[in-house]
Amino acid sequence: MSNSELIVNTGCGPVQGTSRTSLYGTGYVSFQGIPYAKPPVGELRFKDPTPPEAWTEVLDCTQQRDPCYHFDRRVNKIVGSEDSLRLNIFTKTINPSKALPVMVYIYGGGFVEGTSGTELYGPDYLIEKDIVLVTLNYRVGALGFLCCQSPDAGVPGNAGLKDQRLALKWVQQNIAHFGGDPTAVTLFGHSAGGASVQYHTIAEVSKNLFQRAIIMSGSTMSSWALTPQRNWPERLAKAIGWQGENGEKAALQFLRQASPEDIVNQQENLFGPQEIQEGLLTPFSPTIEPYESEVCFIPKSPLEISRTAWGNAIDIMIGGTSEEGLIVLPKIKPQLPAMLQDPRLFLGNVPVPLKISLEQRMVFAEQLKQLYYPDSVPSMENLGGFIDMSSDRIFWHDLHRTILSRAAHAHGAKTFVYRFCVDSPFFNHYRIHMIDPKARGTSHADEISYLFSNIFATPLDTNTFEYRSIQYLVDIFTSFATNSDPNCTATADLRWEAVPKTIPPYNCLNISNDGVEVVELPEAKRLQVWDSFYVNDALY
Repeated sequence: MSNSELIVNTGCGPVQGTSRTSLYGTGYVSFQGIPYAKPPVGELRFKDPTPPEAWTEVLDCTQQRDPCYHFDRRVNKIVGSEDSLRLNIFTKTINPSKALPVMVYIYGGGFVEGTSGTELYGPDYLIEKDIVLVTLNYRVGALGFLCCQSPDAGVPGNAGLKDQRLALKWVQQNIAHFGGDPTAVTLFGHSAGGASVQYHTIAEVSKNLFQRAIIMSGSTMSSWALTPQRNWPERLAKAIGWQGENGEKAALQFLRQASPEDIVNQQENLFGPQEIQEGLLTPFSPTIEPYESEVCFIPKSPLEISRTAWGNAIDIMIGGTSEEGLIVLPKIKPQLPAMLQDPRLFLGNVPVPLKISLEQRMVFAEQLKQLYYPDSVPSMENLGGFIDMSSDRIFWHDLHRTILSRAAHAHGAKTFVYRFCVDSPFFNHYRIHMIDPKARGTSHADEISYLFSNIFATPLDTNTFEYRSIQYLVDIFTSFATNSDPNCTATADLRWEAVPKTIPPYNCLNISNDGVEVVELPEAKRLQVWDSFYVNDALY
């Protein structure tokens, strides 16, 4: 198809795409960098996004554009542009015989980093199927999640989530021009992107912007997915050089004039002893908004909202990897030997939000010791128990709470659970390049290499378990996006059913080096111990 045939008129103006060929030889069309919002610069910095100005000349969308500002750990420098509220569309054809299901992906990165770039999220595998793939940039860190308490400031927080929402609105209004079906949109995302997807399922302002959801390794129930407000605007402004006069409003004006690099440079240096002790991840992530505004995303506790959320009426798929906790290793490597020997190790892993006495915490800490190290003591030689404890505390128990919540409150809507434990010596790219090439297991973010192509991907021999794992994952995800049911060729001989109301226990589809099987969730017994900690607190 010539490029002149790849001009599509959107509601804001015409865009030019280009033809490409996937890793396995499938032709597809690509539109990169379509604006879905005005650049949030000047007075718009930190504010909710607004639709873009219309244009009349054909906009060149044949090349990748810059991500939103963040510190990129892969290249160890700050990258980005403030003109980055753009999305990308990939599909085999913009003129299908009937409108295709749409899959919209939200990247992770702890709400402080991330990109929709094809160096991490190439469409090569998903594009083999009859779907339209949309990936998008959203603001992260302080630029996306700064929150001011005063309504006069007009910065109630969660701008990054509202970016995602505006992109979803754009999809509703425009995706039909690209051959997509706006009534068959599946929102999916990983880690902070998974928590974001779940936020959209509970935020009334995102109601009906998508019809299905896939939540990968992240949840609104996760402590890292909600930040308390503690004068972060003033603390950030002071870290950059503001003198501290006239309060929040003056701090905001100062931050609007600061360079994005200075903001990104200082935004992670604001924690005092209290925040470190609480185990907060970042000052700038989703937050309960201080007042109701036109697009209020999180008006009260996510736990409370989820009980009556609109998303309880839609089908979801949810899951994670077998060794999620491997992700903690790089950050704590220098102090890990001392941490493992510290008698407070287990006490520090009892969930912070629990309203219990120190005595009760110590009882729970002893239960964690019995659970993960019943016959030994933690050391560098037996890290398995520590990795499992980190997996359960940071990811799996919150995914489990989400599954329990759905069983209790989602009447008539289905919840499918998957677990990914493919361990490849060369294809688990996140573990190899970001954690430790010598480590084994399936880390947080390892499954992304089997869903999206990336700079490390090469065509695989079709007889390898790595190639089969790509086929399984792509099949399952696209089948769910197409039919609201992930059962497909890959699961033909299995009975993978939605979670029943009478849970736990419940089954998951386990994807491993040996293939796929339906089993009771292997973490189930461990998660029951964590459940018992919440006997006096709302679990869901």
